[in-house]
Amino acid sequence: MAREDKEAIYSSLLSLAGRLRPAWHFWLSVPGYTKEPLSREALKRFFDYQFKKAQKNFLESEGRAGKPWKSIEHYIRSSSDPNEQIQRKNPLRLLAWSSIKGKFLEGLCLMATICRMNPAARSTDVDLFAQVGPIQVRDESQMCFIWAQQLVESLRSGLKAMPDIAITTTSDAVTTSNILSITECKCRETLGASDIRGEFGKAYDLGSPSYTLVSYNAVPDSFIDAGRGLGIDVQIFSLNTPEREYFIRGERDVGEDMATKLFASRKRRMFLTALENRATDVKQRGS
Repeated sequence: MAREDKEAIYSSLLSLAGRLRPAWHFWLSVPGYTKEPLSREALKRFFDYQFKKAQKNFLESEGRAGKPWKSIEHYIRSSSDPNEQIQRKNPLRLLAWSSIKGKFLEGLCLMATICRMNPAARSTDVDLFAQVGPIQVRDESQMCFIWAQQLVESLRSGLKAMPDIAITTTSDAVTTSNILSITECKCRETLGASDIRGEFGKAYDLGSPSYTLVSYNAVPDSFIDAGRGLGIDVQIFSLNTPEREYFIRGERDVGEDMATKLFASRKRRMFLTALENRATDVKQRGS
């Protein structure tokens, strides 16, 4: 499944990048390499770098647990049983993919957000998996700015956050006074009540009219309903919906599907509506 997901994401990133040229040029920065245009080879290099990073983190974690393996190969071959070696190798691949897929989800959602905007400049460069912004765009009739992984401090609480994707009305910085929408990407296997309440607290603190939570994995309908009640628009990543096979076979494009979902979510402004309804309800009960 991880291999199928990766290939579907690669294909979608490359397809979207091709359709968005020449107004948009997407780049990848991989440590040890010069920044290069988005391509299948660049994506493979980025994946390999992240894969080795995940393996290093695994070895460090094992070391802290009193198991100082010299290398991944040492860990795998510490058992002479071929079946045991395979059993050790496969979970490592899944562990690495679990740590890497978040980056791919964030990059795909950033590109999906951009593809529903009109560029303000003749040509704009975007470093896909890096901290970026401000990117000036026009969202229908409104001029706005896209940011990724930018630190923002709440004027209300003093707490800091780093939204995966934020859209603002001004270009100076991401602040609680200029945010139009926020998109957060989650790849955890399970999301529960504490997670949705935590996202509500962040959305309220940052004062975003629209707040979209994209879950890589499927979640129960009760979680989606709970989010809706709090104004958090929960969207499931297209590869973990009943339509998965259409995307895997290439009959539909996962990035294009996410672009449609994210655009509709921004326009719903669900969080603002939920706050207004809640305020009206509380006011009526208090009068």
